[in-house]
Amino acid sequence: MKEKTILIVDDLVENLQVIVSIFEQNRPDLVIYQANSGKMGLELALKILPDIIFTDWDMPEMSGIDLIRELKKYKATREIPVIMATGIMISPENLREALEAGAVDFLTRPIIAVELLARTHAALLLSEQHKNALSAKDRQLAESALNLTKNDAFLNKFKKRMEDLLLAFPDDQTHPKEEIAAIIADLDNHFIQDGWQRFQLSFDAVHSDFIQTLAQAHPELSPAEVKLSIFIKLGMNTKDISNLLYLTPESVKVARYRLRKKLGLTYPHNLHNYLTAF
Repeated sequence: MKEKTILIVDDLVENLQVIVSIFEQNRPDLVIYQANSGKMGLELALKILPDIIFTDWDMPEMSGIDLIRELKKYKATREIPVIMATGIMISPENLREALEAGAVDFLTRPIIAVELLARTHAALLLSEQHKNALSAKDRQLAESALNLTKNDAFLNKFKKRMEDLLLAFPDDQTHPKEEIAAIIADLDNHFIQDGWQRFQLSFDAVHSDFIQTLAQAHPELSPAEVKLSIFIKLGMNTKDISNLLYLTPESVKVARYRLRKKLGLTYPHNLHNYLTAF
């Protein structure tokens, strides 16, 4: 089972220490990350994609409210549950402002261990539900892509048989040859190309801004590299990708290496995690 990660954002070291200490004593299974500013918290959140985030309200440069609003701008972080923790902004109006900004919960200081642990448990369940729903949709997309490959393989075999049949007809059999040529053209111009278009529509329905955001960040990517990025984002293995792109597994490995270079990734940065952030 994947370890659960929590990001705590607070500009005061003593506040960080209180929360970390409670987790270390009661939830040693959690991986804890810390940031001492809203800006650092945003950068770290985009990099590690934690399961939940705790943030202080009153911080210089970027407040907790501003941090939540920034997190909501990114596809990869907008669904991460954020819990606001504060000892100052504790009025009902403050609570409403935090919830309207996108926080899922609200903690007042001084932090009570039982309350912190209970709210953490609830937020982790919420995070898990979202990830499971997204994973199920991604599995459906991956299966759809593989079925597309099988369908293309069948259509290509059928097309090859029609081409052989076309060659077998005598030159004076004009009408049947024209009919067969029309069928071959239909296969080229409709069924085979339409399959990928239908898959892309399904992908866009789940990951609406992935292709556009990726293209904006890396306009140098070729259409083939964007397609490879889609399959990697869906968590597909090298064998399945090789079948989808009609490449050998070794060619896919080379393509992945070149994609990493174009994206400016160096080890140990994970390609799948990087693409998930879009």
